[in-house]
Amino acid sequence: METERNADSSSDSDAESETQEPQTTITVVRLKPGHDGGDGSPEQSWWAKRKQRILRKKTLYMRVPILKWLPKYSIQDFVADLVAGITVGVTVIPQGLAYATVAGLPPQYGLYAAYMGCFVYALLGSTHAITIGPTALMALVTYDSGATQMGPEAAILLAFITGCIILLFGLLNFGFLIDFIAAPVVAGFTSAAAFTIATTQIESLLGLKFDDEGFLNTWIAVFENIEKTKKWDAVLGCSSIAVLLLLRMLDKVKLGEEGKMNRWQKWFNAGCWLISVSRNAIVIIVGSIVAYSLTEPGSSSYPFTLTGSIPSGFPPFKPPVFSFTNGDKTYTFVEICKNLGSALYVTPLVAVLESIAIAKSFAKGKRVDASQEMIAIGTSNIMGSFASSFPVTGSFSRTSVNSASGVRTPFGGLYTASLVLLAITVLTPYFFFIPKSCLAAVIICAVIFMVEVHLVKMVWKSKRIDIVPFGVTFVFCLFVGLEQGILIGTAVNLGMLLYTTARPRLRIHKHQNPTMEYLHITPDRSLVFTAMEYFMSSVRKASALYPGIIVVIDMIHVSAADFTTAYGFNNMIKSLHKHGHKLVLTRTKPEVLLILSRMECDLHVHTDGTDMESLLKEVATSTSVPLTLFDSSSTSSSSPTDKRDSRIEETSMSTSVEVEK
Repeated sequence: METERNADSSSDSDAESETQEPQTTITVVRLKPGHDGGDGSPEQSWWAKRKQRILRKKTLYMRVPILKWLPKYSIQDFVADLVAGITVGVTVIPQGLAYATVAGLPPQYGLYAAYMGCFVYALLGSTHAITIGPTALMALVTYDSGATQMGPEAAILLAFITGCIILLFGLLNFGFLIDFIAAPVVAGFTSAAAFTIATTQIESLLGLKFDDEGFLNTWIAVFENIEKTKKWDAVLGCSSIAVLLLLRMLDKVKLGEEGKMNRWQKWFNAGCWLISVSRNAIVIIVGSIVAYSLTEPGSSSYPFTLTGSIPSGFPPFKPPVFSFTNGDKTYTFVEICKNLGSALYVTPLVAVLESIAIAKSFAKGKRVDASQEMIAIGTSNIMGSFASSFPVTGSFSRTSVNSASGVRTPFGGLYTASLVLLAITVLTPYFFFIPKSCLAAVIICAVIFMVEVHLVKMVWKSKRIDIVPFGVTFVFCLFVGLEQGILIGTAVNLGMLLYTTARPRLRIHKHQNPTMEYLHITPDRSLVFTAMEYFMSSVRKASALYPGIIVVIDMIHVSAADFTTAYGFNNMIKSLHKHGHKLVLTRTKPEVLLILSRMECDLHVHTDGTDMESLLKEVATSTSVPLTLFDSSSTSSSSPTDKRDSRIEETSMSTSVEVEK
C-alpha cells in the first residue's frame, strides 16, 4: 500500500510538472537614463537628466571628436591623410577662384574661404572624409542674397550670421529639424541650383557682357547678344568642357583584374586616377599657359578674357564689420539685415542640408550626428568670417576626391588648408593669366552632375506622388528664386503629409449573432487633430445605416491622441447617444485612454479579462451613464472579431472609407 501511495504521489507530481508552464522573465529595457520603461520607477527631473548627459566623457568625445581619434593616430594615417590633403588642395584652389566669381566677389575671396573651414573641421568634424570650403550652391545663395551688391563686407557678415545661427541650433540639438525637409524637395532644390549656376557661367564661357540676371533673362540675353561672342573665349571654354569630361572618365580606365594586377598595371591605374582627380588644376594651368603664350610682350590686349590681378598675402584677421561704407552709401547693421532678407534663414538651411546630405552619403551606414555637424559648420563659418570668407559648407565633389584618395581622419583638411595658404602667399601673381572661360568650364562640369536624375527615377518607381514636391521645388527655384522655391516645396510636401494623417482608412464591419449585433470600426492610424473631423463624419455615416446599433471602435492602431481627439470623442458620443447608439472602445492603449478619461468622456471600455459579448449585452440593456473602465493591460485584450458564431456583413460607404472582406 505504501509503495502504491508513493507511486501514485510520484505520478501525480510528474503530471503536475508536465502541465506546469515555463516561467517567463520580463526585463525592462531603458533606452535613455531616466526613461520610464514601465517599471514604475520615478522619472528624473529635466535638470538632472541634462546635467547627467552633459557632464560625461561620452559627451566630450561627441562634441570634440579629435579627442577620440588623435591618440590612435599613426604614421600610416599621416601618409594617407597627406596624400589625400594635397590632392584635395589641388582641386580646391581652382574651384575657389571660380566659385568666388559665382558669388559676385573678386577671385581671391574664394581662396580666403577655402582654408579656415579645414582647420575647424579637423577639430570638430564627426566624418573623416568631409571637406569644408566654398561650394557652387553656397556661392549662388550668397549672390542671390544681394550681399555682394553691398560689398564684400556684407558677404563676410552673412557668413558670420550664418555660423551663429547654425551653431546655436547645433548646441540646442535641433539637428532633427532637417528631417522635415524630404529628399524630393532637396533634390528639386539642388537640381534647379545646378541649372541656375551653369546658366550664370554662359556669359563668361562665350566672352559676352550683359547685365541681365535670372535663368530666363540670362538665356534671352545670350541669344540677343550671340553675335558678340568672342570666338577664342568660346573655343577655349568649350574645349575645356570637353577635356574635363574626358578626364573625368579616365578614372574608369583600369588595367588588369582586381587582386591580380602587376606593379606596372597598378602604377598605370594610379596615374589615370591622379590625372582624373586633378583635371581642374590641369585645365586651369594649361589654359593659363596658352593665354600667356598668345599674349604679345608689352601688349595690353589679350586673346582671352583674363582673371586679372589678384592681391597676394593674407587679409587682416579681424571680426566682421557690422556697418561699412561702400562708395557713397553707408550701411548699418539693420539695413544690411533688411537687404539680406530671406537669405538670413535660407543660407544656414542650405549649408546644413548640403553638408549633412554629404555626411550621410559617405557614412557607409553609420549614424550621422546632425547636431555635431551643425556645430562644426557653424564654427567654420564664424571663424571663416574673421578671415574674410563668404559662407561655406561641405563640398560633395571634393569630399568624393578625399574619400577616393584614401583619407583616414579629418587631419587631411590640415594639409589641404596648408596648400591653400601657400597659394595665397606665393602663387597669386601667376593667377593673372587664368582665362575666365576656363573657370566657367570648371564650374559647369562640376554642377551638371548635381542634377538628381537618378533620384527622380527611384521616386517614379517607388511612389510617384512624391514627384509633385520635387517638381514644385524645381520649378519655383528655377523661375522664381531659391529661397521661395525651397519654402514652397517644403510647404507642399508637409501639406501632403498632413493630408495622409487627416484621412485615415477605416475598416467597417457589421457583426451579428443570434443574440446581438454591433458595428466594428477600426482606424488604421492615430487619431490626432488632423484626422478627427473626417473620422467622426465617417462614424456618423456608418452608424446612420443601422439605427440603434452599438458602435465598437477598435483602437489597436491608435498610439497617439491630443486634446482635439478627446474633444471630438466627447462630441461624437453625445451625437451617437441622441440617435440611440452606444459607444464601446476596445484594445485602447493606456496613454490614449488616459487622455480621453481626463476629458470626462462617457465611455464603455472593453478591458482585458472582460468578455466582449457580456459587456455588449450589459451596454445594450444599460440606461445609466457609462463608466470608464481603465486597465493598463487593455492593449492586450482580444479583438471582438474572434467570435466563432458571429456573422460579419460588409458595410459599404463612400469611396473614402476602405471596406475589407
